Amino acid sequence: MNPLSKVRRALGKADALPDDLGALVEDLRTRLGDVERELIRVSPQLAAVEARLEELRLRLDSPEQPGDLGQARTVLDEVRAEHARVRARITAATVFEERLRVLEERLGVDSRTGRDA
Repeated sequence: MNPLSKVRRALGKADALPDDLGALVEDLRTRLGDVERELIRVSPQLAAVEARLEELRLRLDSPEQPGDLGQARTVLDEVRAEHARVRARITAATVFEERLRVLEERLGVDSRTGRDA
């Protein structure tokens, strides 16, 4: 392959790059919207889990009956597991937002408006 053909091929790839990245950013923007909606949905649940966890912790400190202690510990373990799952989902959303921010920065897109900076 001669040098001119190589240059033309490289230019063709370079010309297609903004289209490819634009589609990728649009896909990521859509996915980010989904993640944001999920985050809005789970935030109250996380707050409720944290409140319940605190309530159970207080009950463990002063159990009313011996049987309550075992049951409270079981519920506490379940709540802690759910709490960990919710935190993992929120962490995933945060990582996704950072990836989108980096892509938008590379493309010169204002992350607040979605328009060229």
